[in-house]
Amino acid sequence: MRNLKLYTCFMVMFALFFTSCGTEEEGLAPLNNEKATISFGAMLDDLNVNRNSLKQVVGDIPVCSDDDVVYVEIILSSGGVNVVGSDGSPFRIDLVAGQLFTEEVAELELEPGDYSLDYFSVHSADGTVIWVAPIAGSEMSPWVDFPLPLDISLRAGVKKYVDVSVLCYDDRLVNEYGYLFFDLDATQAIEFCIFGNYCDETGRHYPAEFSVSVWSYSNETQGALLYSDVSNTVELNDAGDYAGTPVCFALPDTAGLDEYYFEITLLSSDAYGAVTEEIIRSGVITDEDVRGLFDGDDNNDYFHFRHGDCNLDDSPNLFEEGGNGGNGECNPNDPNADCDNDGVRNEIDECPGTPAGVEVDEVGCEAITVPGRDIVVFNDMNIFDVNAMEDEDNVRLVQNLVTYTTTGSRNNGDVVIMDRGRSARCFSNTECNDTGWGTMRSVITNEGFTIQDVFSTPGSLNNIPSDVKVIFLVMPTVAYSVEEINAFKAFAAQGGRLIFVGEWEGFYEHITVQNQFLLSMGAVLHNTGGALDCNYTTIPSTSNRVHPIMEGINELTIACASVIEPGPNDFPLFYDTTNTHVLAGVAKIDTTPITELRPATVTKRAQAPREDISNPSSSTGY
Repeated sequence: MRNLKLYTCFMVMFALFFTSCGTEEEGLAPLNNEKATISFGAMLDDLNVNRNSLKQVVGDIPVCSDDDVVYVEIILSSGGVNVVGSDGSPFRIDLVAGQLFTEEVAELELEPGDYSLDYFSVHSADGTVIWVAPIAGSEMSPWVDFPLPLDISLRAGVKKYVDVSVLCYDDRLVNEYGYLFFDLDATQAIEFCIFGNYCDETGRHYPAEFSVSVWSYSNETQGALLYSDVSNTVELNDAGDYAGTPVCFALPDTAGLDEYYFEITLLSSDAYGAVTEEIIRSGVITDEDVRGLFDGDDNNDYFHFRHGDCNLDDSPNLFEEGGNGGNGECNPNDPNADCDNDGVRNEIDECPGTPAGVEVDEVGCEAITVPGRDIVVFNDMNIFDVNAMEDEDNVRLVQNLVTYTTTGSRNNGDVVIMDRGRSARCFSNTECNDTGWGTMRSVITNEGFTIQDVFSTPGSLNNIPSDVKVIFLVMPTVAYSVEEINAFKAFAAQGGRLIFVGEWEGFYEHITVQNQFLLSMGAVLHNTGGALDCNYTTIPSTSNRVHPIMEGINELTIACASVIEPGPNDFPLFYDTTNTHVLAGVAKIDTTPITELRPATVTKRAQAPREDISNPSSSTGY
């Protein structure tokens, strides 16, 4: 069977090099500060898919080639009008001879403004297309993080470059099983395949259903997540027998020793019924372990695990049985053990209770750059209204909220739910409907999402569809039920983003509902009331805090917000104009299901002086 190969960013990447914007260099004319210059690079991603998802579209992907890349072709538009290149006649940009960055061209010195990259391809000297960027909505678009068109905002005096995700394919055979998958190969990549059996108490063998996560590993420390929860399939074949597929990975292979940390989780299956879904193999293997499974120049054997009462060993025996050495027990005082299975030894793990599957930093603690298991909280609905959205930084905020990347299963979701039910406190939703939040909603749909308006009643949000990535909960005045809270917890654990929109105390009047929700979700962060920065107010950049949601944001426009009190593991997003009080933040939650709602009270803060509040009895939040 065929095996698709996808070049990856840590193997090959056009690193486009640009000089300082503020200095004149020898041989170059000074940059006109009223213009902006743009260039592009190809970012070659990796992923793992099955043959059924690819068999209809392989013909649309160019065949990978060892030919040198010489130039790219683009089409760039603004407001629906082509600016550089056109349909049938894309614009060519050469690479610097012998280098992997583009030449500077006058055609890409542009007026500041908003542009759209609508087409991108990479070519060899004879014009052969080697790599191509998929278009959003096509069958290829889920395979990359950023399909076309790409929105590009240019400001005066900037030399900007944009990495573009591109695809290609090639062939390699995997012994016997014919499992189709993408492979990393830029002359330095190796393949590793896993197959498994599960045996019940009678010793009967079944093809195991399982998922695998893989991290890079170096200096006894877990590194970047390479693959997350990649699963195989176990299905009845034509003969009425259950048949399983292996899972195959392409792993980076440098000149030195390479190590990879694996976790294999056994899943329930129609073949053998329900089991305890837990990590059954974990540990570090090397590139030499992987090469030991090579069979000649073109084929691979696989690592074959046997779990349960099989009376047979793994072949070869690469990993520990169970996450903690076989008996399920782990000694937290053993400095070399890894009791929470996060790839960081107890000796240096500063967060020894990290839940399974959570990406961690070098000391074993969850990083703020990984969305999921959290709630974003804004206590001002006007930050999203048509007036505030005239601020380009507010537009960027909305884009950051929905276009994030997560390692969870919600990453490819394309639906945003807006729950304005439960008698939402925005005056019959007139302030947060198609008119009041019209610009904000357009920003979301322009990013490729579908908005689903929901007017929930207690108990109606206990089943969240798999295509939902983001949920806005807008000023509910009636509590969410236990079943809904548990559904939200599961959603967040899968990388879904929850955004709670509250308001200042005198307008919302249901802060206890908000705080009960946060507390029931396992959050520490809570709304303390008050009203700060009323009327339409510009929050300066000095009030911003570092977080992916705030990336690229300078100043924000708000209109009257109450104060948030974050917990020790929560992340402020921005403070008030005095840089004293937190007005928005990200609360880490506990994804463990609950059996009853948690009661909540409000620790009230002093309210802003009356003259700072614009029409507090009016039908707006400010």
